[in-house]
Amino acid sequence: MEKPSRLSLTLTCAALAIGLAALLGHRWLALGWNAWHYPTATPSARTQAVIDGGRAYIAAGADGIEVVDLATQKRRALVSPAAPADRIDDLALADGWLFALDATPPGHLMTYSLANPDRPSLSGELVPVPVAPFSGVSAAAGVVIVSGGTSQLTLREYDRNGHLGKEVATADFGRGQPDVALSPDGRIAAISTHIVGPDFAITFAEIQRQPLGLRTLGQLGLKEAGFTDGGYKPAHFPLVATWRGDHVYLAEGCGLDVIDVSDPSHPQLLRRDRGSQPAMDVVIYGDELDVLRAGSQPAVFRYRLDPSGLPTPAGNWNLPAGSHPAAIARNGGNAFITQLDRSWQIVPPNKFSPILPHQP
Repeated sequence: MEKPSRLSLTLTCAALAIGLAALLGHRWLALGWNAWHYPTATPSARTQAVIDGGRAYIAAGADGIEVVDLATQKRRALVSPAAPADRIDDLALADGWLFALDATPPGHLMTYSLANPDRPSLSGELVPVPVAPFSGVSAAAGVVIVSGGTSQLTLREYDRNGHLGKEVATADFGRGQPDVALSPDGRIAAISTHIVGPDFAITFAEIQRQPLGLRTLGQLGLKEAGFTDGGYKPAHFPLVATWRGDHVYLAEGCGLDVIDVSDPSHPQLLRRDRGSQPAMDVVIYGDELDVLRAGSQPAVFRYRLDPSGLPTPAGNWNLPAGSHPAAIARNGGNAFITQLDRSWQIVPPNKFSPILPHQP
């Protein structure tokens, strides 16, 4: 057989190099295009929501915090933002306190008492926090984190009276941290991480108390995550984590990921379910998990978790055509969905169409 000439080998290598460059360039171009066209929530959009007892607390932008009685499905109060904050973009609930984030510069973090569940009241002073698209807040077991987006991540402690500590720890894990989720014991943070360009990951960091700080434990790269459908400025990125035991459940562009963090220095991807692709938010209630799907056919996918923590598809419910969902929460068997058009809705379990188990 005749050996290929040096010229043909050179041309082949050049063609491969051009193809690789085009592939990488496509990822960068796709990233730039999606980032440029990401929507911004209107001042009155209903974005994030948390549920405590019989009340839903909704981040309502310039309107502040909307309080909804879940039994009657009626608004109980609309609590205006406390100056100098001028909007509420994200919420976290921990130890009976409601943590609220104004995610537009200059950012502010504030704590509300729920002693009167119908009327959250400000506890202590507002504190300034660095924010930039995209920023989120998470709290658990005496610590609260603001992810900072393309700005710095900040970590503080809070006391039994909801007052925020003076000591502040900061960190950067790459190009930015669009979201963060603390484990229920407040010991480990799952940090959505933009490394550089089209590269994203979930980073696991240990929360240190004396002195206050974060120590990187491990990281799991996510090849298909990034500026996928479902994100919006200033405070929602479709790379959202929630904890259950030693598993982290992640909603991202390629669907639902289940990550084993029994050894957080070596996180392992256990399962990926693409049925909910492109996923934008996730919530757990008992042994059920709901994933909110974005895109042209938005839907809620419900999974049942087996004793090992692995999900099995159980049902789905399609949102009306033209819907622009923002986030999902759970009230017993009901899914609670916020919308970018200043609305929210409750979906009871009998609205879900069953998904039959896969037959091998």
